[in-house]
Amino acid sequence: MRYIEHIVEPDRLLLSWQSPNDRLRKFVAELIRTGDDANLVYLKGSEDFSKAQNLGFNEYPGFAVEKEVHENVLGSFMKRLPPRSRGDFDRFLKALRIKPEAKDEISDFALLGYSGAKLPDDDYTIIHPFGNASPPFELMLPVEGYRHYQEQLPLAGLSESMQAVFEADPDNEFDPKAIKIIINNVTIGYVCRGLTGSFHKWMDAGLAISAYVERINGTVERPKVFLYVSIK
Repeated sequence: MRYIEHIVEPDRLLLSWQSPNDRLRKFVAELIRTGDDANLVYLKGSEDFSKAQNLGFNEYPGFAVEKEVHENVLGSFMKRLPPRSRGDFDRFLKALRIKPEAKDEISDFALLGYSGAKLPDDDYTIIHPFGNASPPFELMLPVEGYRHYQEQLPLAGLSESMQAVFEADPDNEFDPKAIKIIINNVTIGYVCRGLTGSFHKWMDAGLAISAYVERINGTVERPKVFLYVSIK
């Protein structure tokens, strides 16, 4: 098991929403750090926000879209995570590949980003974009869209510690900024859209990016593959 050795405290997080009828997540709001709390600002006027509304997005529950800035929202979003006082909180951290002894080091805001704060019964995920990160650092990266490429490299052919590489995909019909994830010369999915800007920056800067399969779970119908990524 590989652990994250360098925690990157974010200054902003992205709130994404996904329609059951659409493959791509839409970024509908930002969480902006303000000291020990955070504000929520909807990305009104953005192409993603407009597309999300057309697909059925109204607003994040409890936060009216008409209001320009929702202040002090961190407590509301932390309800999406288990409390630090819970007996198995160390196990929760280990699943994120965060060392239990880092519990007092990592902020609640960063935990939202590292965990994704996904609930089983809604369509929201929080993305840590790592826009303020300076190497060296590490992150856990979900492989987006693996189920659509599963025939090319079935779950039975995947194992932990297999090496992955990244390749820009400018001809992608959905997103010209897309970045492919490749194992054994086979595309198995893509980098999350909220991280593609950072990945392009790291790749263009010639940083050393290494990635390995770290965790495989989910179901046969909806498998989930996570990579441990190191940037130096």
